[in-house]
Amino acid sequence: MQIAVVSGGSSGIGAACVSKFLQNNYFVYNLDIANANISHENYKYIKTDVRNSNEIKQSINSIIHESKKIDTLIVSAGKHLSADIESTSDEQLMELINLNILGAFWLIQATIPHMKSKEAGTIITLGSDQSTIAKNNSSVYGMTKAAMASLAKSTALDYAKFNIRVNCIGAGTIDTPLYRAAIVKYSERSGLPLAEIEQEEDMLQPIGRIGRPEEIADLAYFLAGDNSSFITGALIPIDGGYIAR
Repeated sequence: MQIAVVSGGSSGIGAACVSKFLQNNYFVYNLDIANANISHENYKYIKTDVRNSNEIKQSINSIIHESKKIDTLIVSAGKHLSADIESTSDEQLMELINLNILGAFWLIQATIPHMKSKEAGTIITLGSDQSTIAKNNSSVYGMTKAAMASLAKSTALDYAKFNIRVNCIGAGTIDTPLYRAAIVKYSERSGLPLAEIEQEEDMLQPIGRIGRPEEIADLAYFLAGDNSSFITGALIPIDGGYIAR
């Protein structure tokens, strides 16, 4: 049985990835600070704060002890922040760096040796359209997502000789709990009706709507499989055409 590890698998894109891989006969480990309401014989939750390197090492070692291998790692845990540099506190800065960058680094670092020993594995990092382009009020978030893409590309080059593939998904605006919370806050701050904000967001996308978590999970599943065996070191946009303009 194939083994997938998903960080941040209790909500949003991570949860969609957990569901997709379970549907396709993977055993899935979810590393998150909170469990999801998932009941499946091939699912296991391991409470893990990915901002803590020791917790990551313990969780990965536990998985290897049980399953002897990790076929796919999906680095999905992350957080958004809407703020320019002047309005970003040191605490907010370090929170995003610790979760979005260091958490990804430590997860890959802990997993790579076990993939090397099998000379096989796929790693997928969840980037953003902001891995490529900039947006207003997004200095720190954009910085972390650009780092995710660079980390994937460099790791792909370093470990291609071990048959380990690493790619980054450039997810656009996706209908997740994080997105919902962000537009509610914007509605409260601006006084604009929520429905108007949703319509504006839809129209910002060339395809005329925002994305669904399941669409990102479909791409992650493709990147984990043999049909993508010649794809590594790539940043793959899935954003309704947003960065193509």
